[in-house]
Amino acid sequence: MKEIRRDSITGDSVIYSSFRNKRPLDKVNSTNDFDGKDNEYSSSCPFCRGNEKETDVLKEELLEDGDWVAKCVANKFPILDTSTKEIFGDHEVIIETNRHNGSYYDMSIEEYKNTFRLFSSRYRELSKTEGIKYVSIFKNSMRNAGASLMHPHSQIISFNMIPPEIEKELEVAKRHIASTNRNLYDDIIASEISYGKRVIYNGKYLLAFVPYATRYNGEVRIISKTSDDISDWNEDYIEELSYIFKNLFSKLYIYQGEIPFNLLLHTYPLECEGRNIFRTHIHIVPRKYNFGGFELSTNFFVCGTNPDELASELKFK
Repeated sequence: MKEIRRDSITGDSVIYSSFRNKRPLDKVNSTNDFDGKDNEYSSSCPFCRGNEKETDVLKEELLEDGDWVAKCVANKFPILDTSTKEIFGDHEVIIETNRHNGSYYDMSIEEYKNTFRLFSSRYRELSKTEGIKYVSIFKNSMRNAGASLMHPHSQIISFNMIPPEIEKELEVAKRHIASTNRNLYDDIIASEISYGKRVIYNGKYLLAFVPYATRYNGEVRIISKTSDDISDWNEDYIEELSYIFKNLFSKLYIYQGEIPFNLLLHTYPLECEGRNIFRTHIHIVPRKYNFGGFELSTNFFVCGTNPDELASELKFK
């Protein structure tokens, strides 16, 4: 079946071609993603407990029985710093667990909670810097998703400008409210709940679902039902978000194994009218396939994953 769809959040054009998922893949283990997977500590890893001298300035840590279990440090190799006026910001690394061999596929609820607590507190802190307009949180898991180190970590970067991808999502949301007088994200939530088949989890604060159209094969999205930004997350919200991640990645592991992925957390620009048109949301993007020449030359995206079928595999209560 061939069908063209439009992503309701980004406006991207997506060509659905279900037989594309039947393409053969070489069974080649060409990365070091699983080297040392049996070890909770690596003497060569700068993020492991006991190797603190290898990391940059400590920003924040969460302790248990006197030892850190998650922490945030300055990035030793920052994308942005304060050396120029044209584009500036801070770049930090959130070390999500002390376990070198941990991953989102096997993290505990408490490890997830610690991660999201640091997301919230570091977002709040970086937002205070004068001139900052946006704070980005993202995760690269494994080499093919852009990770340089195996130890579980995510990153947070502040900018003195709004990234183009966020501007694009804001523009789509603005057009929707101008034409309907309704919030795009509220409409997406209502539509997905009504249809039902793409919903993975429907909770008090959050909705997890497989989008109707997406440029990424197998993407899952989580949308906040409230207008809170990341700095507003309370323990109840973090509890539900952790529950979703624990169950979702358990399901993903059964469905596809431990494959590379990216986590992209999108929220409001600072000092923006966005709260009446936007909602904090998370893109979880498997990296089973890379973009080819067709996508790069046309800006059409080809997806072979049926969202209804994927959601049925991942659904939980």
